[in-house]
Amino acid sequence: MRGTDIGRTDITADPPARRNSPLPFGHRSPEFAVLLGCLCLWPFAPTTAQGQTAGNPPPPPHSDGETIAVGDDREIVVTARYGEALVEPETELDEQQIDAYGAYSIGELIRRITPLTGRPDERPIILINGERVDSIQDLARFPPAALQRLAILPPEAAGRYGYSGNQRVVNLVLKKHFVSWETQAGVKLPSAGGRVGGNGSAGRFVIDGKARWSAQVQLSGESALLKSSRAPSLLQAGASVDPDDYLSLLPATNQLSVSMGHTRPIGRFTGSFSVNAGTSDSRQWLGLAPADPGSADTPILLGRQSSQNLGLSATFSGRLAGGRAIFSANYARGWANGRIDQADNVPPDGFRTSRNRSVSESLSTRLTFNRSIINLPAGPLTATLTAGMSRSRTTSRFDGSVIDGDRIGRAEQERFDGRLSFAMPIARRSENPYSLLGDLSLDLAGGVTFDARAASRPRFELGASWSPVPALRINGSLSFAKLAPSIEQLTAPYLEEVRRVYDFARQEIAEPIWVTGGNPDLESGQRRTWSLGATLRPFDPRLLSLSVEYQKQQSMGGAGGFPGLTLAVEAAIPDRFVRDASGRLIRVDARPIRLVRDATERLNNSLTLSPLLRAKNKDGTASAIAAASMWNISFTLNHGWSLRSELVTAIGLPPIDRLRGGAAQSRHSVGFQLVAGRPGMGATLDGNWQSAFRLYSSAVDGGAHDYRYKAAMTLNLRLFAEPERLLRVAEKPVWLSNLNISLDIQNLFDSYRRVTLADGTAAPGYKRYEADPLGRTIQLSLRKRF
Repeated sequence: MRGTDIGRTDITADPPARRNSPLPFGHRSPEFAVLLGCLCLWPFAPTTAQGQTAGNPPPPPHSDGETIAVGDDREIVVTARYGEALVEPETELDEQQIDAYGAYSIGELIRRITPLTGRPDERPIILINGERVDSIQDLARFPPAALQRLAILPPEAAGRYGYSGNQRVVNLVLKKHFVSWETQAGVKLPSAGGRVGGNGSAGRFVIDGKARWSAQVQLSGESALLKSSRAPSLLQAGASVDPDDYLSLLPATNQLSVSMGHTRPIGRFTGSFSVNAGTSDSRQWLGLAPADPGSADTPILLGRQSSQNLGLSATFSGRLAGGRAIFSANYARGWANGRIDQADNVPPDGFRTSRNRSVSESLSTRLTFNRSIINLPAGPLTATLTAGMSRSRTTSRFDGSVIDGDRIGRAEQERFDGRLSFAMPIARRSENPYSLLGDLSLDLAGGVTFDARAASRPRFELGASWSPVPALRINGSLSFAKLAPSIEQLTAPYLEEVRRVYDFARQEIAEPIWVTGGNPDLESGQRRTWSLGATLRPFDPRLLSLSVEYQKQQSMGGAGGFPGLTLAVEAAIPDRFVRDASGRLIRVDARPIRLVRDATERLNNSLTLSPLLRAKNKDGTASAIAAASMWNISFTLNHGWSLRSELVTAIGLPPIDRLRGGAAQSRHSVGFQLVAGRPGMGATLDGNWQSAFRLYSSAVDGGAHDYRYKAAMTLNLRLFAEPERLLRVAEKPVWLSNLNISLDIQNLFDSYRRVTLADGTAAPGYKRYEADPLGRTIQLSLRKRF
């Protein structure tokens, strides 16, 4: 928040920074002792950022838009808007523009506005009322009607709030007062039939100044999609049972979640508490056992996975020693159980059952302190110091596994980390309109991470933002880090399930056991990243925005995700694939893998267009009535061009070139989103296009069995209406009050990716409902606010 003093005294109130915080007392690492000492002593160091002397008391907290008296004859006029961030926004959405998206919750709204950030595949950093927060888990369930406005900040905002540079930041500004009961119910069906799904929720949401609380229950479920609903009947003459009636293409699922959150002032601080619990269940039929096929007593092979989770979190934040401090703690516990029946032709049942059970537990804490430490000519130099601890452990048990037999596995990991960052303004146009530098700022950061049993791993970051003229902004960043595998990559719960995948070696649909979870055998590595981008806004900033960004990343060693199922991947890491005597794929270990080298280069381009429509009466004059019927329209276009993508999994092996036939990856992708809305109704049309590519097969020379993936386009359409706001009658039915009706059509034209061989024939296993058994889906939802 910015303040302007009539007596030329500037006051800057720095918003808080949140993550997860530490209590690692007793740790003997010298690096951590130095870091903890700095964190404890730094808040009491002298500062000139606020121009105070020992005889002057600190200013009182700012009131929004009020005049505050300080001392005998000094008066401070606070001019900043409520909830304003430290950096001016690139794009801002008001309540009417937010309504145009027709989102059910703030979390859904954030997912829908990501194309406006220029990075539709990345989740942005979230601020609340201009302040850094650890998590928006409780706020994500609030309805978008609780927002006063939403602002997308430029890339340099991440550094100002102590995050790694060049990330996109979104500021959510809440209404000061909001009370609502929200209920929602919906039904979902594929246009080809065979499955039905539904969902419902009820919640209470309250905002009262700086206090807010919420409670919500959500329930959803979908029936299984059987093969008999998509494939021609295989019922043989004289047989009474169709085996496809007992084979699930998609499982039946059920989910239930309960969440509660409460935020309120506690003295000079603000405390937030939340609890969430959930359960989920997935069931699929895997066919009939081989014993006595066609008999009414033939056992059905089952696959079932269930899980339960419990999460607790607490956060305390407030002003401390001239800065802002945040302490947060998170605890999570999860239980998972799985069962898979597999045919073995052994009497009396003809199958055996394998079971797996796991219990996981994690605790993380983080302490963050943010403060302006000195006033520079272009603005305050801001520093952010963060220290954290995380601990995780998982116990898994396996019974009756065909591959591994009976065994018990345990994994445990403890980690400490610290980070110190500086946001340094070099030049500011508002301070010196004649400066040739325009707006220029630098972000510097350094950190260290270490485990209880490993050496420390440093990391360094440097970012810069330069705006020589108001219409142009250039951003660049580079970083170097020695990285350890994440806690999740090491200790995630072990899970086995049956998945339908395409086996390129046998050119058929396979149903192997798919293994996911943590891999305790992963090792550390290092990573370098570079990025350079520019944004041009030649006209009104709200009208047109053009941006381009080059990104390069190179990892040496370390861990990475499973690269997918292709012939090149199977040749590079053959121990992850298990086949039976006939060559049939029966198991895939898709847990994270060790890397030797992973290099990627990418060029991203984006265009955002928001026509400025003026609301006028017939006589050409503006009015509130005309504004109430005004349309809000925005269009975004994002193009991603992969220049390089290579993976090496073992020394001496050739790289897997993901863009030249080694993996199923397109070089070009284009996404667009068109949003049009007015009070009471709106529509969103979005689409994604993937370029064609070839996946090489080494089974036959000459490329006769190479897979040629055609370019593919998928469109989605969302419509919503609020009948009460559309009716032009004097007396409206009470039951229409705050009623929202929405229609969501995914895969509007029922498209799928076509794959052919060299002779133009369709590749085996890539027919319409083999490639995508679900197809187009239609969901109708009703939402009511009380």
